[in-house]
Amino acid sequence: MLCSAGKREFRTGRYQMAVIADGVDFANEIEFFRKGVRDHAKTGLLAIVAGSTGRYARSIDELNVLGRVMYEAGLCANPEAVINGSETVAVEIETTCPVTRQLTDYSFFPVAFCQNANNPDDPLYDPSLSAPFTGINMTSDAFAFALLVQEQCRRQHGCEPSDLPCRHAAEALFSATIRVWNQMSANTITSYGKRSVCPERAVSLSEDRLTWYAAHNDPVFAETSKEIHSHEMPVVYARRLCDMWLSAMFDGQSLQVGREGQTGGVYVG
Repeated sequence: MLCSAGKREFRTGRYQMAVIADGVDFANEIEFFRKGVRDHAKTGLLAIVAGSTGRYARSIDELNVLGRVMYEAGLCANPEAVINGSETVAVEIETTCPVTRQLTDYSFFPVAFCQNANNPDDPLYDPSLSAPFTGINMTSDAFAFALLVQEQCRRQHGCEPSDLPCRHAAEALFSATIRVWNQMSANTITSYGKRSVCPERAVSLSEDRLTWYAAHNDPVFAETSKEIHSHEMPVVYARRLCDMWLSAMFDGQSLQVGREGQTGGVYVG
């Protein structure tokens, strides 16, 4: 695994792993996952299609299988639409925010991963969406970041973020954690960028390091064509999320997280 944040979540035991035969299995795993999120015990769900290793000749064959899984799980209305990118999927899970202690919805996004996405001869070559199996990875950047903030606060201050004595202390904690989270993202992008043998399919950072580029629109479930999209780096979206937390903690505002961290990319060509 080249994703720095993903490695961290695996090490902490917060990834739920499952082997599934169909969408019914996947739907059942999501229900288990909901409880894990509510308990702050899980941040990601990785579902691997049983018997998929070496089974499919092309990425599109894998996506067709994964589209049926999504449809059978009740997560999309049309399996074709969900694999061509015209139907987006977000699984909302209500939980207590690790930062503010307010009850709110965090959005988790399933994304298709294919074995053949690592084959330069495949029309859908995209190493950053490749895996040794055919599967679905479901995560929430906002929720994972919230747990990181909580952990940093416990380590540095010996308390929960919502118990910090003043806005200044919270702002300092948030700013420091943004830097950590942003560096994880930059490391991931650099690692995947080096992996690609096709420059136009490589992920990369902008010169100002405020955005990153990929040959797909993150976190759309799947696409049947490859187009470059730009996306916000954590130094941008995490700051916006922290401002929401500050308003909830000190200004009496209700918390609505939205899709921060996974708002989708902007088409650039």
